[in-house]
Amino acid sequence: MKKSGSNKKIGIFEKLLPLKNSTMVYGSYYGKKIILPFATDPRMVRVWLPPEYEKNPKKRFPVIYMSDGQNLVDAAYSAYGDWHLDRVSHELSEEGLTPPIFVGIDCPKDPLQRTNELNPPYPVKPSIVKRMGPNHPIGDRYIDYIADELKPYIDETFRTLPGKEYTGIGGSSMGGIMAFYAFFYRKDVFGFSLAYSIPFFFYDEKDILNILKDVDPNPSTVGKISMFVGGKGFEKRFEKGNFKMKKYLESTGYDEKKLLFMNDPKQEHHEEAWYSHSKDSLRFWLKDLQS
Repeated sequence: MKKSGSNKKIGIFEKLLPLKNSTMVYGSYYGKKIILPFATDPRMVRVWLPPEYEKNPKKRFPVIYMSDGQNLVDAAYSAYGDWHLDRVSHELSEEGLTPPIFVGIDCPKDPLQRTNELNPPYPVKPSIVKRMGPNHPIGDRYIDYIADELKPYIDETFRTLPGKEYTGIGGSSMGGIMAFYAFFYRKDVFGFSLAYSIPFFFYDEKDILNILKDVDPNPSTVGKISMFVGGKGFEKRFEKGNFKMKKYLESTGYDEKKLLFMNDPKQEHHEEAWYSHSKDSLRFWLKDLQS
């Protein structure tokens, strides 16, 4: 199988042609609707390849798996805007870093289904259940699908660096709590987590800490984690819990080599906020990788 960004198809993934209102500037974009084992509706799984993938046919690349895949590189597919990760990766490439391949899973149309898919097995507060609907979290199944089914196929189909240190997981809001939990839960697979705007206020603090102890947050057993939280509007509710978690992680031994924590009180709960800090997070991960 040829593995070039110019192909119309790579494995099961078909090249996504730019839409009229496309905002993607760099790289190649592939996608395929897949029936996921934890869902009944076909879901688009997207793969973004950096320009270097085609230019350097012998080069291998780190990979980061992201939730809300429709929001990563092209606002034409999104109702909320995008993270401009193609531009971020281009800027990192100009710094001499190897940009990652992004693999994104689109979220379901039903907000409650999204919440349950991305929610780890944490007991959610009754007030949140009352507002958002029944809590039937299957985040562990979502993470296991990525780790045990999707990742092996991506590694087989694309020129990846399959080792743990080259494999990340990321997301924001519910995707942020998923990426945070996955970092510890599947530390055998993920060596980096980009966990933004984590809604810790959904959960009782004691329950989160008990679950963390079960999956062992010891910094000697995991890779790097980057967290971000804003502080404006709805995002203000996220600050307290994220700062508490920062303090807890530091108390267990996380230092600036393992944890990058960012806070911008002027930023709202939005893709543009996450975009504005993503380059720092990805640089934090990529700067120590050799490929």
